[in-house]
Amino acid sequence: MKTVTLREYDYLTIGELNSRVAKGRRVAVGVPEPAFTYLEKLVEKEESKSDKDDHGLFLKRCGKSLFQVQSYVGVLQTPCGTQIEILPKISDATHEGNESSRKVLLRMLRYLKSAKFKLGGDAHLHKAPMHLLELFMTYFLQEVNTLVKRGVRSDYVTKEENQAFLKGKLLINQQIRVNAVQEQRFFCAYDEYEPNRPENRLIHTALLKVSKLSRNANNQRLCRELMFVFADVPVSKNIRQDFSKCKSNRAMTHYQHPLEWCRLILNEKSTVPSSGRIQTISILFPMEKIFEDYVAAMLRKHLGKEYSVSTQEQRKYLCIKPDNKFQLKPDIVIRKGDECWVADTKWKMIDENEAKHGVSQGDMYQLYAYGKKYEQDDCQGLFLIYPRNDCFTNEKKFWFDDKLWLKCLPFDCEADPKADPVGIKSCLEGCGYVQDFESK
Repeated sequence: MKTVTLREYDYLTIGELNSRVAKGRRVAVGVPEPAFTYLEKLVEKEESKSDKDDHGLFLKRCGKSLFQVQSYVGVLQTPCGTQIEILPKISDATHEGNESSRKVLLRMLRYLKSAKFKLGGDAHLHKAPMHLLELFMTYFLQEVNTLVKRGVRSDYVTKEENQAFLKGKLLINQQIRVNAVQEQRFFCAYDEYEPNRPENRLIHTALLKVSKLSRNANNQRLCRELMFVFADVPVSKNIRQDFSKCKSNRAMTHYQHPLEWCRLILNEKSTVPSSGRIQTISILFPMEKIFEDYVAAMLRKHLGKEYSVSTQEQRKYLCIKPDNKFQLKPDIVIRKGDECWVADTKWKMIDENEAKHGVSQGDMYQLYAYGKKYEQDDCQGLFLIYPRNDCFTNEKKFWFDDKLWLKCLPFDCEADPKADPVGIKSCLEGCGYVQDFESK
């Protein structure tokens, strides 16, 4: 399996597999011509749409034979067998850096709210390095294996067949039409309790796909064992229809995570447009949302019960007349009693040595609006949270006036989740107001 590994905002071009050419601060990575042609068709399909959606945003055309990857991470497989692995721009672009980035990404994905699938432990990461696609297939197989141990559910399936004996209900019209000569036979309808139900058909179909794609010996062995369990279940002939027929009652709760993995593996929940074929896999996630949910989860974990943390709060409007227009949705609002703090996460690698410390003026305008609108909630301060990098290691504080301040905080994505990766609690408890302002 041919695998190309690159970072967010790197470039893809036609060339020798994994060949790299410096292009400013980024690199242009080579992919085979069939893979590049497939990507061109995907982009052209999105560009031709009258109603634009988010599907085409993972690639941006930058020339005749050049695409720039946008802020999406994950893996994309092309029909020619090339896997394009996109990692977050955290560590250096070395082999060790790739392993570190995969580990950080998998940890952050566990807190992604929109992801209903479940990621297992990281024990297998230390045994042998694996690319993201192989890792995702490992997690899927682990979930199906757990399901099998808890029990594969069967259901009553109605069948209509011409039998040698009467079974169930005799269908008079079919009996007259089919058995006018063969009077010794019975055309009847009956219910049979068997595992041929939509959920099991989807899992069998996903297992079949994984068996063709996986190159890991342990994954292949486990996949063969699980396919033997589902050997009596046919594969799905209409994937979308089978997903719509899936049941979500108490007896089927242990099917939830395996089915969510099936949605990803069978391209039913993908950021990449699909023509309905299932021979490829595309599992991509927006890095901005991953970072936002991970930061919020870490804040809840380290602030404790005395603070409440809400995300995407929708209480305020920029204009109150007429009829509350332009709703504000700050990423994070922290509350303690009658006091609050407003925070916004930005997945940007800023440089504190640049002008204005690398902070966007648009971001400052946005947070100033939040601060003014949350004054009536006794807003104590504002935070802009950026990922920590070699050029941004220390917090920066700005004052809008003698009461309203903003801190830019470096969030260490590579830090142990058990430690406070941003030091938010000390920021909330150790901030002065007018005295601090006057001392500056």
